[in-house]
Amino acid sequence: MQKNRDTMRTTIKILLTLLISTTMNAQTTSVLEKVNNDRQFFETLGNIYPVSKNVKISDTQITNVKCYWFQPKTEKNENIIVYLHGGSFALGSINSHKAMVSQIAETTNSKILFIEYSLAPENPFPVAINEIVNVYKALLKSYPKSKIIFMGDSAGGGLAVSGIHSIAENKLQLPSSVILLSPWINLKCNTNSYKTRQKTDPILTKQNLLEYAEYYLDSSANADPNELVFEHFPPVFVLVGSNEILFDDARNFYDYIKTIQPNAKFKEYENQTHVWLLTNISSEKSKETLDDIKDLVNN
Repeated sequence: MQKNRDTMRTTIKILLTLLISTTMNAQTTSVLEKVNNDRQFFETLGNIYPVSKNVKISDTQITNVKCYWFQPKTEKNENIIVYLHGGSFALGSINSHKAMVSQIAETTNSKILFIEYSLAPENPFPVAINEIVNVYKALLKSYPKSKIIFMGDSAGGGLAVSGIHSIAENKLQLPSSVILLSPWINLKCNTNSYKTRQKTDPILTKQNLLEYAEYYLDSSANADPNELVFEHFPPVFVLVGSNEILFDDARNFYDYIKTIQPNAKFKEYENQTHVWLLTNISSEKSKETLDDIKDLVNN
């Protein structure tokens, strides 16, 4: 009788283990299916307007990370803009951003290195940060005379902030400057603009951002850019649209970082939504933005 009971207990334990495992695998599959569907849509953003004909795009591998060079025909300086794309840490690639980045390269007359970092949830924090820092180390070695500028939009802005923190921890030379376009920095999404500007933001929602933050964070400490403490930071230009829920992310980071780096600039673009350059490069505000970026890069 006791043997039968022990056998039954063992059988129940096995069945429970299988049930939990099956449920977890189903949840993981469901998440990846959702993310992959979102990725397919996000890729189409790169087709809204054409890639600049005056910019050559070529792929390369740097420290085993897929990267792309954007080289304008009118290149007039030794600047290198390291571009970190947005996409909630889980979406985006050369396909989603090639048109916008090519326009930035042409306007600034500077070559751009686009880093196609590994994405969550398959590769949560700190994989992307480590890849970015390793690529940056290689650039410092290969281009010692170049002015290296970090630029990131949305989640790419958060990666730029986290990357610079890691660069400082590794006691490396900091980038010469940083450009943050509609940066997503507060991964808890708990500032006022997530409520007060939701009606004017047709692109982002707090619920969706929190979901993607969870894919990226993976319960890791020190992963939220908003919680990082800096002793030094490069000169920085923070750009944000007045109609986006990430407005306070941009403004609050600027208010903090200007106490550390006096050469910090903040600009609000009236009636613009999240990463407005990505969806309309020809608007007056986008042209103004490109000129502002050009001024910073070439100063």
